[in-house]
Amino acid sequence: MGLSVASDIALLIVGGIMMASSVVPMKYATKWRWENIWLLYVMFAQVVFPLILIVFTVPHVQGVYGGPHRSAMANALLFGLGWGVGNVLAGVGYAMLGVGLGLSIVLGLTASAGTLVPLAVLFPQRLMSTGALALYVGVGIMLAGLLMSAQAGRVRQTRQAATEVSEGADIKSFGKGNFRTGLVICIIAGLLSSMLNLAFAFGDGVRLTALDFGASATEAVNALWLPILVAGMLPTLAYCGYLLSKNRSWQAYTAPQTGSHWAIGALMGALFMTALSFYGLGSARLGAMGPVIGFPIFMSTIVLTGNTAGLITGEWKGAPRNAYSYGIAGMILLILSIIAIGLGNSRLS
Repeated sequence: MGLSVASDIALLIVGGIMMASSVVPMKYATKWRWENIWLLYVMFAQVVFPLILIVFTVPHVQGVYGGPHRSAMANALLFGLGWGVGNVLAGVGYAMLGVGLGLSIVLGLTASAGTLVPLAVLFPQRLMSTGALALYVGVGIMLAGLLMSAQAGRVRQTRQAATEVSEGADIKSFGKGNFRTGLVICIIAGLLSSMLNLAFAFGDGVRLTALDFGASATEAVNALWLPILVAGMLPTLAYCGYLLSKNRSWQAYTAPQTGSHWAIGALMGALFMTALSFYGLGSARLGAMGPVIGFPIFMSTIVLTGNTAGLITGEWKGAPRNAYSYGIAGMILLILSIIAIGLGNSRLS
């Protein structure tokens, strides 16, 4: 693996770390309901910070968005909207199946479809190449790692649920819905969530137009993220708005001693947008095959970091020993998948 490729993969890994870390501060917004902090997070992550980046970094914005690649802009908006719907459905699916099983289905389908669809559509002639076979092996290892990580989460949740029952806690919120309905929802959510990478891959004309107007490589990536993120924000806006009205939680935004929660939302949004910028830059620097190679590395890093953050913040407290064994095995497999995909990149490029 060359030094250039290694640095590009490092960008993807940093992006994955920051993406997984973006939701960790939410644990400390204790005076708000989920919909309060999540809506603020999404507004900062997908509207405020992307607009700031556009205004200060992308030259001739009107020309970029009114440029010749109209179909690319339509792809970015359409796939971004699909990704947003997938995000909302994933939350519903986790509630019905439980986070462990739901997460494995959603992330497995997201990573697989987001990696293989661009390869099949954009580079069909390479589907049986040596590099593609190396990619398939890497994706297979990644899926195995996701399953092991999900099993670790399931075992951990089972122990914690038993503890909560003995203490009289209410555990109706997760893993208590109709299994078949939850399974269908998670499958749909996983396929739709992969559209984040499809929007990046098939909306690349927007980035190329920005380059033509004098933007740097980093600035051009920022131009592409704005339409994707704004379209993806709409389903979450609708769902959170519904919950805010249903639970009458709008007034929480003006409650006393919640100023720090606004800062938490801003921090989460900043981490999210920075993570996407690193992913976009690293993927673009890998060349035409960037969305194919970069996405599974990005996803694997998110899972690795998420498990580590959960360990640090006490989510694994009281978990049985076999949960740790599954978790460690999953992390090792995910690291191996990153290495395998990185090694296969030189044959696909």
